Amino acid sequence: MKLENYVTSTEDNVYAIKNVPTEVVGTVFAKVSRSPRSFRDNLYDLIKEDMLHLPDVDMISMFKESAAHAGGFMKKWGVDYGHSSIKEHAFAQFCIEGVSRWFTEILETVQAAKWLSFTEFSLRYQKPQDFVVPRELDQHPELKEHYITFGKECFRKYEELVPLFFALLKAKHPGMKDSAVEKLAYENARNVLPLATKSNVAVTGNARAISDAIAEMLSHEGYSSEVVEIAQKIRKHTTEVLPSLISHTEATPYLCSYMAEFYQRRVQEPETLPVYNGPFVEVTKDAAALAFTRSDDMVLGDLAKMNRFSELPAIMRAFGKRVAVTCSEGCHHQIIRHRAFDFSLQLPDTRYGLILPQEAVEASGTPEAERIINTLLTMRAESHRLYNELVENGLIGIAPYVVLNANARRLPFYANMYGLAHFVTLRKEEYAQDEIRSVAFQLERIFHDMEHSLPGFEMDRHLKK
Repeated sequence: MKLENYVTSTEDNVYAIKNVPTEVVGTVFAKVSRSPRSFRDNLYDLIKEDMLHLPDVDMISMFKESAAHAGGFMKKWGVDYGHSSIKEHAFAQFCIEGVSRWFTEILETVQAAKWLSFTEFSLRYQKPQDFVVPRELDQHPELKEHYITFGKECFRKYEELVPLFFALLKAKHPGMKDSAVEKLAYENARNVLPLATKSNVAVTGNARAISDAIAEMLSHEGYSSEVVEIAQKIRKHTTEVLPSLISHTEATPYLCSYMAEFYQRRVQEPETLPVYNGPFVEVTKDAAALAFTRSDDMVLGDLAKMNRFSELPAIMRAFGKRVAVTCSEGCHHQIIRHRAFDFSLQLPDTRYGLILPQEAVEASGTPEAERIINTLLTMRAESHRLYNELVENGLIGIAPYVVLNANARRLPFYANMYGLAHFVTLRKEEYAQDEIRSVAFQLERIFHDMEHSLPGFEMDRHLKK
């Protein structure tokens, strides 16, 4: 059986999946998040072992030769007549490999992200492979050399931090298996890695959302060649499997104006770069908030019967408060996946400061913790210097690549009760990463009054099966 029948490319770092049951694709996507091997590699293993019993035929190619496509039926009813909603019934599954962590954030925060699903390579479980060197740096050879030196030093420091965190964590959890301690050491050591670190991401989405995402990413023209080039590849490969419905993908004047505003520094240079011992949540006092008030026409059900899998009725999206979370880039990347919230995204900037890992803060004074903290402070200083140098050379679109995972970022958003009910329940789980657990605890305290205005409701239901 030929792999070419099931992927749109056997060589490109972007490719769509075809002729494979969606359940199989989703399962392999999940496996890839914990594996350094690509989706293609894992899929090919299943094909070689004949575990899938797939037909050895390319049905997509056959469809392209059909009267429905070649004769223009699909284009006429799906595009020309303006029935854009038809695009929501067709979907594609595709993979993007070897891209920067900064790119995956851009992809996962497009306006259409609410209708896309993502699975990303996890640095909590795997060691990093390499980092992206943006093509824009080819025009600045000396700056490119500084950038590469910085990236290599970050990776070298990562290797130094893993055993230091392992020692701290083993002392804290003497009964924990070494494999579990090692995972936590990876999780903490990634703080020193830059957003240039390579990642893989798998995506499922309908044709309308994919088309809108492509248009938005193409509007990064002039700021990031990586984003634009990957958007073009996504268009190419998703068009292979949805030949009639990937359309209207041009960057509009409005989207370009949005990006021009996004790529601006929003925080002033502080006298001293701040260092925080953990994340914190602020309530925006002067912003509109809507406290819960039940009306006679509101249907809620018996909230005391909700378990960890239950969701509040959609009407609860209206009630909430505007907050701002200041957290590390690593934690930020987890929070933005909660798409029930509407985020006001800020450009990564070293001026926001540094969030020290909880494990190092708790063990402060020990030789391992002091070495960890000193390493992060040293690399933060290098990151800040290089960030400013990139901006001064007109490369503000490349500056985010040198921001560390431990760097702070401020994330303003409207925290609605619907989204919070899920966020707090999921992120207070014992296995959740410690920093995002801290954010969940803080949000729960802030919304204590609203929680108790709902009879029988519990924000945290992670123990309720």
